[in-house]
Amino acid sequence: MITELAVEHVEFTCGHCWHQWAADYDVMHYRDEDGADWEAFSKAGIPAASPYSTGGGAACPECHRHWVGHLGSRHLLPLPGAGG
Repeated sequence: MITELAVEHVEFTCGHCWHQWAADYDVMHYRDEDGADWEAFSKAGIPAASPYSTGGGAACPECHRHWVGHLGSRHLLPLPGAGG
């Protein structure tokens, strides 16, 4: 069951060349049948690893090294079927 939908504006700063950039990620929080909470990220409609993890850190557009992002802002979206 989907519990929350949001768009997160993630900011990055390269620790090598100090270039700064940002990207928007769609985030879906959901609860599985066992009651465990999960989250799924996508960028431009393509599934993506969490930009807040080492495995999902984005490549710097300047030097191409990967860096973990931090949350810049968050915008909640209405849940499907929530009406309104």
